[in-house]
Amino acid sequence: MAIPSTQTAAAIPPPGPTGSLNIQISKTHPIPKPTDGEVLVKLEFSGVCHSDVHSIRGDTPMLTDVAGHEGVGKVVADGYTALAWSARSVLSTIPHVPIKRMLERGVQIAAKKGLKVLAIDKGEKKRKLCLELGATEFLDFTEIDIVEAVKASTSGFGAHAVICTANGEKAYEQSMQMLRRLGTLVCVGIPNVPFKLPVTPLDMIVQGLTIVGNSAGSATEMDELMEMAVAGDIKACIEVFDLADILDVLKRLENSEIEGRVVLKIPE
Repeated sequence: MAIPSTQTAAAIPPPGPTGSLNIQISKTHPIPKPTDGEVLVKLEFSGVCHSDVHSIRGDTPMLTDVAGHEGVGKVVADGYTALAWSARSVLSTIPHVPIKRMLERGVQIAAKKGLKVLAIDKGEKKRKLCLELGATEFLDFTEIDIVEAVKASTSGFGAHAVICTANGEKAYEQSMQMLRRLGTLVCVGIPNVPFKLPVTPLDMIVQGLTIVGNSAGSATEMDELMEMAVAGDIKACIEVFDLADILDVLKRLENSEIEGRVVLKIPE
């Protein structure tokens, strides 16, 4: 197939991030030419999440001026279906669309692995979604003391692991308080304003805690997820929008008005 010189893209215009959701749909964005060891992928769909909100605002660095990541498309040279993470060079051949790492330790995967999942959020929509996905219990942080509730649900010991997807300092502080001895905190939520985790060397020594960050999984983990997806053990909860709706989508993400995963359809 003939490869055009330009493409449609949701791009940050010059001079770059300004602290606001400044993004434009460009129909003349240049198409890069692959060099040795690279492939050119024509995206058909792309995920958008809170990390893109942070990148567009300039809270976190972007490797490119185009928003979105975890895209699905085709390597135009040979037509294999592929999954691309942002500007990374590694592609994975896939039979379906779901994504890894955070889901693996999230509600669906954890429940399928036989773990007891305590989901923390607010509102009846999130309660319904989390329980449908396999959570053992839903805790609304606007109604109860969630630290005490987690301890009560774990015989007073605390959780073996806490995945903090919120981006506030209080959420991370509470996450640390929910852990039992030898517990693990997985940092996922990206703060708008930098802050330090509320933990001391003595806490780490006495309790034997582990703190890790995460943005993507390995090829082995991806293969495991694909097997579970093909078997029907997990299902992605998605809302599909046109690329032209990206600004509205970003505002909804910023206001926590999205229950599942946002996917944008890229024009042909």
